[in-house]
Amino acid sequence: MLAAIGVFGTVAAYWLGSSYATLAYDQALSDDLLTLADQVREERGRVQVDLPEAALKWLLADEGDFVLYRITDLRDMTVIAARGDLGPVAEEPAAIGQVVYRDISSGGRRVRVSKVRHLVDPSDIPILVEIGETTGKRDRVANRILAGTILFMAAMIVAAVVLVWRGVRTSLAPLALLEAEVTRRSGTDLASLDPRHAPTEVRGLIEAINRLMGRISSVVESQNHFIANAAHQLRTPLAGLTLQAQRARKANSPETLDACLADVESSAARAGHLVEQMLVLAKAEAADPIVQEQRVDLGTVSRQVIERFLPFADKRNVDLGYEDDGKGVCVLGNEMLFVEMIANLVDNALRYGREGGRTTVQTQNEGDAVLISVIDDGPGIADSDREQAFTRFYRSDSSGGAGAGLGLAIVREIVERYRGSLNLRSKPGEGCRFDLRFPSARQ
Repeated sequence: MLAAIGVFGTVAAYWLGSSYATLAYDQALSDDLLTLADQVREERGRVQVDLPEAALKWLLADEGDFVLYRITDLRDMTVIAARGDLGPVAEEPAAIGQVVYRDISSGGRRVRVSKVRHLVDPSDIPILVEIGETTGKRDRVANRILAGTILFMAAMIVAAVVLVWRGVRTSLAPLALLEAEVTRRSGTDLASLDPRHAPTEVRGLIEAINRLMGRISSVVESQNHFIANAAHQLRTPLAGLTLQAQRARKANSPETLDACLADVESSAARAGHLVEQMLVLAKAEAADPIVQEQRVDLGTVSRQVIERFLPFADKRNVDLGYEDDGKGVCVLGNEMLFVEMIANLVDNALRYGREGGRTTVQTQNEGDAVLISVIDDGPGIADSDREQAFTRFYRSDSSGGAGAGLGLAIVREIVERYRGSLNLRSKPGEGCRFDLRFPSARQ
């Protein structure tokens, strides 16, 4: 980049210097031309140069260059006086006193020629006066301008490189310290970096990295907590399986063996349900709400979930139904996750609601949002349990130890993934109402 700037600067400086030098020499040539034109006189109808030979040589003297001239009577195109070969007489200037310049080649040398049309008093005889000079001094000036410009630009580029190198080295020194600090850290050390000693231009980047590391630290901490809780929760049904298997081996009667096998089946079902819920929660946490978006019809999803839970509802004699506003209710998201979300709410209502009760799934449009509600008339959630109802692996005393304690945690995770909101309304003895709002697919 600096080299390109240097080349451009050199060309521009050379062109400007040469242009100004040409203007100066052209002006000097024009002055000699007009002086020579003023020395032409008319005597007895003849035009001649009224200037001694010595004075003429002094006027046209030019150190280092050869000067040519020619005076032509335009009445009959007679050459009155001349020195050197200026070629054929060119077309005369249109206006009296207008100086015109041209470049020609004479004797193998480039010659700069100026000419003017002049009227000789008192008869106003038209003449053409031409003066030319070789371009030696012009070329020398141009070469000196070029050499000086190249030297100046080279010095400027070297100075700029040195200053930039020192500035970059000084400015990036704190980044080297940050690099060394990051290199020394272990893979589990996600503490924030100190941006105060870094250049102002990169402090925003370091702060963004710190925010990212904070989010990663939060995720890692959450995952560690989840793994620890999962291990603890899986230990109970697995221990139950082991105990029931040992009892079955010691059973002395078919009745005792059947009871042990029933307990084994129950513990295995609980373990399977727990593992399934954990996998769903892991998928919800890993889901990208943008990459995995698709159009999901919540009405269709709700009806599929209700059909899936009808046998369980019949077993508990619960009236399980669906209501909508007669319009399409669609959101953008992952259909599998929305199925699990509604299924967890319905399962929660059927499992903890009262037998012979009523559970209803409702969907409706609310302007730019959609609302899905799951309502039951069960015992409700106590105020003391409402704050922790969405905590992973939490089970209230009234649950009797049933379930995995992950259903509502999964619901909250999916709602947050898809920019929704979740509201729980419950009074002891009056049931629960879960209201979930999401941006409509029309937005």
